Amino acid sequence: MKIRVLMLCMLVLGLAACNRGNVSDVQRDANGGVDATVSLTEQEVNDTVVEALSKQANPLLRNPKIDLQPGQLVINGEHERRDGKGTVSGSITVTVTLQNGSLLAQVTKADIEGYDASDPRIAEFNQKLAGAFNRRANRDNKQITVTAITITDTNLTFTVNVKKA
Repeated sequence: MKIRVLMLCMLVLGLAACNRGNVSDVQRDANGGVDATVSLTEQEVNDTVVEALSKQANPLLRNPKIDLQPGQLVINGEHERRDGKGTVSGSITVTVTLQNGSLLAQVTKADIEGYDASDPRIAEFNQKLAGAFNRRANRDNKQITVTAITITDTNLTFTVNVKKA
């Protein structure tokens, strides 16, 4: 258990030192684990989205810019037209929710010429974005569970629980 607490402390310090979110409200839970709240700024969320898009062979949007809104994030960027005749502006609206202790990112609206929310690249983006958020939240081999998430116009905040070994 002391190793897990030490690892969480290292995670908290590492996140703070690397400007990877503001970690606050660190407390022991009733089962001997630790709860911590992490808040990401709009820029830190933008960095996460850039990471998710960079993992796609043909990203849906390039040069993304995030606009956090209550309960969702809107990603604006450029899309290369399928006919190869330049780029068009586009946007994707994404919700991030909890599912079985992990973060689930889902495109709820796509305003990009020629695409709808059922497009295969949007489904791939959903997967990559959820993976990027979960990697930020879970750095300890599934010993971390996300217990809450809130999106405001300035921050994406989630609470994690580090389980007692």
